[in-house]
Amino acid sequence: MDKDINCGGSYLEPPKERIIYRIKFTKGEEVKYIGHLDVMRIFQRAIKRADLPIAYSQGFNPHQLLSFANPLTLGTTSRGEYGDFQFRVRVEPNEIKERLNNTLPEGIKVLDVVLLRDKVAKAMASISASTYIAKLESQVTSEIIDKNLSGFLAQKEINVMKKTKKNFKETNIREDIFELKNASDEEGAKLFMFVASGSQRNLKPANVVEGFYNYLGLEFDKYEIRYERIETFREENGEYMGLAEGVGAV
Repeated sequence: MDKDINCGGSYLEPPKERIIYRIKFTKGEEVKYIGHLDVMRIFQRAIKRADLPIAYSQGFNPHQLLSFANPLTLGTTSRGEYGDFQFRVRVEPNEIKERLNNTLPEGIKVLDVVLLRDKVAKAMASISASTYIAKLESQVTSEIIDKNLSGFLAQKEINVMKKTKKNFKETNIREDIFELKNASDEEGAKLFMFVASGSQRNLKPANVVEGFYNYLGLEFDKYEIRYERIETFREENGEYMGLAEGVGAV
């Protein structure tokens, strides 16, 4: 690490080089009802308290240069959230991780920090898929999942009402379900899903569960299901990798 991580001149000066760290973090039960903008504010305050040399935008209203990938639906927890943070000077990744974890609230924990190599696309622009676990309500059992899952996936069309910017539209989501399997355990019936994510195609786990409940002939109550994002992926040469994999500077 640099002897003084605050070196590099005024925070208002433009960075002399492109120094961007990709940060992987959790969003736990304690903060699952905190929205995207509030998560950003939490990190902005944590960066200041951690005395990290974040870079700022230029102009009359400078702001910290950080961005986050694919915001979660309120009420969803996650083991695989990502953000890109631009710094003025280099800092050892473990130092960033330790300093942030010492200042972040319960429920948000930094798991990994990677210094990005040049010309890596922003996290949000890189996303192509995500994995989730859905904890179903008690009327659905592991046996019911086993009995019906193959038939559900054999359908050419799985139509649900998806929310658009203006209203709701009936949409066939079958092509956006890459994998769906029984993940039930001692806690109850669960579904593991690997689905399309990102700015081009984005399937929420609730849409998948709603489609499955419709297939079972059951009423879907979105407030009775618990969701957790496991990982967020980018695609490179036909292979899916976590957003922090294969992007680090040598």
